[in-house]
Amino acid sequence: MASFVDDTVVTMVDGRLTANLSRDWDIWGPNGGYIASIVLRAVGKVAPPDHKPATFSCQYLSAGQFDAVEIAVEPVRQGRNAWCLNAALLQNGKRVLQAQVWTTNKTDGPQKRDRKMPDVASPAGLKTWREIYPDEPLHTFWGHFDAKPVRPVTWKDHDERGSVLEEWYRFKEFPYTDDVWLDNARSLLLIDTIQWPSWHRGLKEKPNYIAPSLDVTVWFHERPGRAEWLLGHARADVAGGGLIHGNVHIWSEDRRLLASGGSNLLHVAPR
Repeated sequence: MASFVDDTVVTMVDGRLTANLSRDWDIWGPNGGYIASIVLRAVGKVAPPDHKPATFSCQYLSAGQFDAVEIAVEPVRQGRNAWCLNAALLQNGKRVLQAQVWTTNKTDGPQKRDRKMPDVASPAGLKTWREIYPDEPLHTFWGHFDAKPVRPVTWKDHDERGSVLEEWYRFKEFPYTDDVWLDNARSLLLIDTIQWPSWHRGLKEKPNYIAPSLDVTVWFHERPGRAEWLLGHARADVAGGGLIHGNVHIWSEDRRLLASGGSNLLHVAPR
């Protein structure tokens, strides 16, 4: 199994951006946060070298295949301190994902940190899912992480607090990097992915349906940097009209808010 770093590599040859979707990231097809991370890294190859991602917003238009893809990136506003770029991930002429990304080179400005990290145990004092349930089968997708739940509520159990998830994640084989696009892609993948598991926790009966993401929007606040463990705090407590809404905050172990975001999930009835 290759790492997140290797499986999101984007290659540029003669101005053409390409990547390959790995089957190791399969959840109802290629995981949305995974393909979004590839697009984020592709944007990083077109944005100015001193820029970082500020906002990433995308729509999932079709299910991709585990094969080669092309990413088209077009700057639509090129300001002194901020760029806006449109991006699309294409496969066999079909648009799988479309996105709009703001980037910036700003480093100065007001500083305010009033939002508080949830009062949870540090990862050092917690066990991984594998340690808690050594005999439970592990989906290939989750093999890319060491995950330590603050409260080990399984998919079969009900959390009396509702649809809330608090869990520490460490990407395997992810060394410190000076690539701000790759570094922030960790938060993007988690924000897209953990809303569905959060929804599960508030249900007394396991659902007989799925709910793929229609979209995801992420606001980046600080890059993880040397943060090895990331806390995902997710809440998916709004549903109606065939839609489930969730929002997620990503924190570092030193209590920095790294990113926040959310999406709408579409209820897909059982067949």
